[in-house]
Amino acid sequence: MNDTELFGLVNNALKRVYNHHEYLIKNQVHERSIVFWFGVYLHELLQHTKYEKYNLDFEYNKNHSNPKRTTNFPKGTYPDILLHKRDSNKNNLLIVEFKSWWNPDNTKDLKKLSDFTHPNGDYKYKYGLSITFGKNKPIITPLREGEIINNE
Repeated sequence: MNDTELFGLVNNALKRVYNHHEYLIKNQVHERSIVFWFGVYLHELLQHTKYEKYNLDFEYNKNHSNPKRTTNFPKGTYPDILLHKRDSNKNNLLIVEFKSWWNPDNTKDLKKLSDFTHPNGDYKYKYGLSITFGKNKPIITPLREGEIINNE
């Protein structure tokens, strides 16, 4: 990926989660509890960067005033974390879906990320990340333009 700063911030937020909330991961607490802390740390890290004017949202389900719908999710969907500008699809930057080591099947998440990052879709997010909270470290699968890409 070519946005080194953004992915550095994501990695630093993940490090903070593992450093301060290992208990949540080891004890199989609900994914949302862990994602909450990731969001808190990412929000802190985004301050005073070129990304601070973006909105960081958790389970955001709207496309303007309508439900977020995609090819694979025609009834609507709500991504775990979005870094975007609300009420616009012109500046959609990052979509993140999370799983945990005790529930690692990310098949639906990858379809969702593909839909949201596809260049012919409605949303055109620049990057998608599927992140699994592993027991000792995260497993990250990046997507761009609807496809899984190699970690760079």
